[in-house]
Amino acid sequence: MLSRMMQVTGIARRAFVIMMLLLVAACSSNFAYERLDWLVVWRMGKYVSLTDDQKTNLQAAVQAHLDYVRVYQMPAAADILDRTAREIEVGYITAEMVDARYREMLAEFDQFMLSVVPLSMDFLRSLNEEQVAELFENLEEINQEMYADYSGRTPEEREKNRNKSAIKSTQQWTGRLSKEQKQLLKDALARMEDSSEQWIEYQREWQRRFRALIETRPSEDDYREELTELFVYPRDFHSDEYRAVVDANRQIFNKAFAELLTGLTDKQRKRMVRELDDWAGVLRKLSEGV
Repeated sequence: MLSRMMQVTGIARRAFVIMMLLLVAACSSNFAYERLDWLVVWRMGKYVSLTDDQKTNLQAAVQAHLDYVRVYQMPAAADILDRTAREIEVGYITAEMVDARYREMLAEFDQFMLSVVPLSMDFLRSLNEEQVAELFENLEEINQEMYADYSGRTPEEREKNRNKSAIKSTQQWTGRLSKEQKQLLKDALARMEDSSEQWIEYQREWQRRFRALIETRPSEDDYREELTELFVYPRDFHSDEYRAVVDANRQIFNKAFAELLTGLTDKQRKRMVRELDDWAGVLRKLSEGV
């Protein structure tokens, strides 16, 4: 999931991923979380050369937002992890339950994106023409590498990569999967339609609108409305065909993952519950400033 999130161009989405990645690397450290404001500013400096005033203003805005995330969003995310852990602990998972937890997390992410619109708007509007040109030159270089990577793979290569990624991600929570469990995931992925090309076209449309917004610099109200659409509701830009493929693939995944979770061994189930409980505990400690 994180790798897919990192392929989205939006400034706020990149900032969100940076926060989550640092928590993965140092999830028990409140010390690390307290320095995410500096990390976000440092990371943004890789995309555009910032003035000292821009760095100071961005760091202050990010820190204020981290406090908001700590108080309001981390407890909500912890609650979702708790519900998931308790369901897995019982040992019977349905496709509907998997979908429900996914939609809850997606709703929390949307709330995060909605809350960073003002911060992102202030930052983007502070960029001059030269900085905007530099930003999109760097982003386009990344995009072309990403597109070449996706387009350059054969269907067989993409299938192999999906299988490897799905198994590796699952095993981080459950421990080693059996041959039968791995095959369950592979079979589900094989039934999903490859939407790589459609996803790339969607990304290009999103980026076109994002660049047009920054370069045309509309009124404050129009800027906020368009940035909200881009950051919070990007799925509205999906074509009907792409949306249908995504929905159908999601149903296949929900059913297969529910079957996998229901069939976990006692050892796998205990490990996954422990991992979820640990993460929920980390989020609650961070929310309390511990």
